[in-house]
Amino acid sequence: MEIILNERAVTRESLENWCAGFVGKEHARRVLTQTADSYLFNPNSPFYNEALYGLYLETLLGKLPKTDARRSTYSFRLELVRRNNVGSRATDFTYYLPDGTKHTLATTPVKNDRLLLMFYDPECESCHEVLLQMVADTALAEAVRAGKLSVLTVYTEGNDAAWRKALPDMPEGWMVGTDREVVKTGALYDLKAMPSLYLLDGKKTVLLKDAAYEKIRAALQER
Repeated sequence: MEIILNERAVTRESLENWCAGFVGKEHARRVLTQTADSYLFNPNSPFYNEALYGLYLETLLGKLPKTDARRSTYSFRLELVRRNNVGSRATDFTYYLPDGTKHTLATTPVKNDRLLLMFYDPECESCHEVLLQMVADTALAEAVRAGKLSVLTVYTEGNDAAWRKALPDMPEGWMVGTDREVVKTGALYDLKAMPSLYLLDGKKTVLLKDAAYEKIRAALQER
C-alpha cells in the first residue's frame, strides 16, 4: 500500500510540474492538453488510462486560472471520470421494457449476483459487431439459461422505431430496455464509445467499468 501511495505521489508531482510548465503558454497548452485527451481519454488509444487522466484533470484544474473558459469542460470530464468506478455503486436510472413497464437499475433483479449491463444503439456499427459476438457466444447463452447471470441492454438514443425494429434480434432471456435518453442527457454514464459494457454484482456495485466484452467474459469464467 505504501508503494502505491508513493507512486501516486510521484505521479501527481510529475503532473504538477508538467502542467505548471505549459499552462501559461497558449500554444503549448493547446497542443499538450489535446495530446493528453487523445492518449489518455480516448478508449481506442493503446495508452488509455482513465485513472491517470482523472489525476491529470485534477492537477490541470488546480493550475488553470479561475477565469479560463475551459475549466467547465474539464470539470465536467472529471465528474464523468469519477462516476461508476470499480468498487462504487452504479448510478441508478430509469428504463422501459418493450411492453412499456417502467423499471430502475437499482431494483432490477440479478441472478447469481452478476449483471452484465450494456448501453447500446442497434444502428451503431461497433454495437452491432459486439452484439453479434455476444449472440454467438454459447457460453453466455447457457449462463443466462441456467440462471448464472442476468443481462440488461439499454438503448440510449431517441429513435424508438429503430430500437423496436431490432428487438427480434435480441436473445431470449435478456432484459432489453430503452432509457428514453435519460443516461445520455443527464451524463449519468460516460458514453464516449459505444457499446459501453459494465459488470455489476447483485447490489449494483461496479466490478468492471466500460470493459471489452472479452474481459467481461473472462471474469465470468473465473467464477
